Amino acid sequence: MNTAAPWYIEKRAESLAIVYLTRRDDLIISQPTPEKGLDFLITITKDGISSGRLFGVEVKATVSTSELIQHNEIYKLKSNRDKNTNFFRDLPFPVCLFFFTLDNDQAYYKWILEPNNDQNNVGVNFNENDELKKLHNKEIANIISRVNSWYDYKNNALR
Repeated sequence: MNTAAPWYIEKRAESLAIVYLTRRDDLIISQPTPEKGLDFLITITKDGISSGRLFGVEVKATVSTSELIQHNEIYKLKSNRDKNTNFFRDLPFPVCLFFFTLDNDQAYYKWILEPNNDQNNVGVNFNENDELKKLHNKEIANIISRVNSWYDYKNNALR
């Protein structure tokens, strides 16, 4: 019995992530080489010019929504098969996980490396919480806002 995921799941999920992210015109989406570990490196632009502000996106998917458990507006995976996020611990910028259920193309997200604006620690915190939230245009705007605020705070702390 072969339990491997169908070959198209990863490509379809990456395509959906591009669709979600290209709804905004202030993002440049790059795909680093596979050895880098990230699925996407996102550059935030300002007035069409690269700002140097980056964040990463890791993409995962499942075929069915039956893999999720819902409690109010929070979702969790029934299994922790996509828990291998330790690779990202040493990255110096925020990273999100985008998770897709391919039976309905619904997207969810969580921070892997969450921006921290604490004046004693302007860095990113490794998020071990496995809770996902629905991803939609407003949440993408919130992600961009948090990343921009983090860079603003970081730049001010370095002065």
